[in-house]
Amino acid sequence: MQEIDGDAIRILIVDDDRAVAEVLRDQITQENTVVEVCSNGAEATDTMNKQTFDLVITDLMMPKIGGIGVLRHAKAINPDVIVIIITGYASLETAIEAIREGAYDYIRKPFKLQELQIVVNNAIDTIRLIRENEKLLKELEDVYHQLMVIKKEQETAPRTTPKADDKDEDSLAFYPPNTPVPHYMQKSGVGGRSYLDELQRLSELKQNGLLTSSEFKTFKEYLLRNIKDLTSF
Repeated sequence: MQEIDGDAIRILIVDDDRAVAEVLRDQITQENTVVEVCSNGAEATDTMNKQTFDLVITDLMMPKIGGIGVLRHAKAINPDVIVIIITGYASLETAIEAIREGAYDYIRKPFKLQELQIVVNNAIDTIRLIRENEKLLKELEDVYHQLMVIKKEQETAPRTTPKADDKDEDSLAFYPPNTPVPHYMQKSGVGGRSYLDELQRLSELKQNGLLTSSEFKTFKEYLLRNIKDLTSF
């Protein structure tokens, strides 16, 4: 069984013409993608019940379960899945209806493989952007959770860290440029990351406007207090 990279984009192609499906697979397969092929809608729905896909490319006109059925099933399992419909000219109105039901785009037959590649590349870029946003949101949720823990600690313990000057409140410049980082900064900090990593991440969240000055200052003081404990002998 092929080992799949956890970050790979998973793509499913559904077409009752196996030869066409194989050509499409060869065309769109690229680095860090895993592409599978199904020959009909029933096989596709069964496969989607067993595996998670980021992108589904399906022909519209197929016996029994057509492209609309594949689209609805894919969306029912994973509302975030991107579905591209391939349609003949005679079924253009149905393809437009599919867009209304959540299809990402449609490609009208006959088409050039380069046209398909452009649509697929745009879809893959969208998937990666969504993943990056989800990762950033998760980091922000982690920081928020940590802040809540810190605030509870502060409510039950006297303040020991002197108040920082206003001009230094939003600064993380603990060391001059090109100064070697002390070894204790590499030790595990919040969430198993090093304190250096935590400070860098905190700075990025503040710069992106995802932390208020108050939250930034609270979390920074918490990290400074832990770093100070590491240097106390």
